[in-house]
Amino acid sequence: MRIRVLIGFIISVIVVGAAGLTQAEVISNFVDKINPFEKLELAGYLKNETAFGFADEHDELQKFKNAIDLKGNYKLNDSVEFYTNINFWYDAVYDIEGRFNDLTDKVKKSQLTMPEDKHIIRELYMDVYTDAVDLRLGKQFVVWGTTDGVRILDLVNPLDYREWTLKEFSDLRIPLWMLKAEGGITKNSGLQLLLIPDYEPNYYPPADAPFALRATVIGAQATPGVTVKTIENKPERTVENTKVGLRWRDVIEEGMFSGLEYTLNYLHTYDSAASYYVAVAAPPPVITLSRNAEQIEVFGGSFSKTITKGLVGDFGKGWTLRGEFAYISNGAMNYGKDKYNDGTEDIEGTVDVDQINYAFGFDKTFLTNWQFSTQFIQLISKPKEEFDQSKYTLLFGPTRGPLDKFENLITLKVSTDFIHERLKPEVLVIYGDDNDWRISPKVSFEVNDNLILAGGIHIFEGRPQHLHGQLDDLDQIFIETKYSW
Repeated sequence: MRIRVLIGFIISVIVVGAAGLTQAEVISNFVDKINPFEKLELAGYLKNETAFGFADEHDELQKFKNAIDLKGNYKLNDSVEFYTNINFWYDAVYDIEGRFNDLTDKVKKSQLTMPEDKHIIRELYMDVYTDAVDLRLGKQFVVWGTTDGVRILDLVNPLDYREWTLKEFSDLRIPLWMLKAEGGITKNSGLQLLLIPDYEPNYYPPADAPFALRATVIGAQATPGVTVKTIENKPERTVENTKVGLRWRDVIEEGMFSGLEYTLNYLHTYDSAASYYVAVAAPPPVITLSRNAEQIEVFGGSFSKTITKGLVGDFGKGWTLRGEFAYISNGAMNYGKDKYNDGTEDIEGTVDVDQINYAFGFDKTFLTNWQFSTQFIQLISKPKEEFDQSKYTLLFGPTRGPLDKFENLITLKVSTDFIHERLKPEVLVIYGDDNDWRISPKVSFEVNDNLILAGGIHIFEGRPQHLHGQLDDLDQIFIETKYSW
């Protein structure tokens, strides 16, 4: 059955590709006819994403997702513009695959099969341009930092982890209602101010979903005779709880640091990854898990510099050096033991923690169009409260496995293009020092100006206590078709 579905899908893609140009003209003409405003620009796409698992005993359909995306931009005058982005999708895998029958209709409809109503509108904002400052008011995204595969400074918007981090961060970010103001201070520098009254937590899929985190699966496993209650504590939308962000950006023009672009960042916010607090009452045994969004302070910065002269001869010429740093104060983490190692309960308690996370990257283009990008990433966790470290350890949030004081990762991304930039292969490798890794090769082909086909593989390896090892049984092959107009 699955083979027939796949063959039929591939045939339909070929047919659509052959007719792509004609259909594009028809859709474009239709949009022009129904558009009553000359200053309104409309665009959009249709997309199918299909994924099959191929790990041992998990050769199953993981995703059959169809999406429609509509964008509209209305320019009232030179000073005011309006923009909206609506995205609706339906993932049929939860209705096709019998293994999801135990999920309630509420969970499937509101969280997995299609987006919640409030998330259908991805962006909705107004831009106001003045000589002194540019304002953006509404539902939007703000991107700080560009680290591949891992977030260091990019902490303004929460993330949707229903497919872990396999997609681009631009597709994973959850929008927030906010005011963004940006103004130039000097010729090459500017200040950005964020006022964010909105709060959304990260989204984590439920225990029976394909990419459920190990921590979620453990939390859903009931111990005989024990009742578990979960309480969600979110900050209220009040003036006092408004989040504030500041970013200073500058480009140095002269001297030995000429061409250096850097930012200094500050974010007063609530942690999108809520912390668990455990309370036990008896008899009968009742465990209450309170998920609290901790108020945190983020101090950080980033830099990027392209070397135009070789360090020794031509060595180093053309390399781009970049980095990000974030000091996160007043966070919280659980401590305890790994339940799967010795059979004991995993969470013993919660302590305040400061985190120091940073990344250094090197980018270089070889042979005209081969881009190489490598990164070293270190995540440091420092508990601010005492606990018995001879018996317990900090627990890694996504897996509840033991967390090292220093977690190190290395990434490598290689990409190129052929056929006049229409065929674009790439591969991303992320390796952790616990022999935990992920490799994701992908190739995309631009059939014409409107139709793009893509396919690739995600392979995970490692122990279940670690970042990618928890997904060891979820190796997948995927294909995508995107038709834009």
